[in-house]
Amino acid sequence: MNESKIENENYMRITGIIIALLILITAAVSGCLSGDDKPPADLLEPRENSEAGIKITATYLADITDATAFEIEVTAHTDYDDDFKKNSYLRDSSGKIYQPISYEGEGGHHASGTLRFPKIESKRFDLVIKNIAGVEERVFKW
Repeated sequence: MNESKIENENYMRITGIIIALLILITAAVSGCLSGDDKPPADLLEPRENSEAGIKITATYLADITDATAFEIEVTAHTDYDDDFKKNSYLRDSSGKIYQPISYEGEGGHHASGTLRFPKIESKRFDLVIKNIAGVEERVFKW
């Protein structure tokens, strides 16, 4: 009877370990699969820089699937018109640099437009905008 009790305890212990492992594996797999469907929530939050009297807001546009794209909004005290294609780049988490494909926008006190880069897979990257109002680099981190 003692052997039977020990076997039963071992069986229960092994069964518990197997159940725990199955739960962990299921959670890990479902997390990986669902992570590919939509970007992390903080990826969608706008980033701002207000140095030298010019406010630039950059918002990642997750709905654009053929490029890595941003809505750029500029608030300035005077008319502002700059081609962000000429003074921007994207740097992924491995340090690789991507040049813009296009910038389409309008100038003025409240200039805005869409800045597009080649599609990248990284969910962590920096948008760098150079040489605006004497600021060498404005870095927007995701």
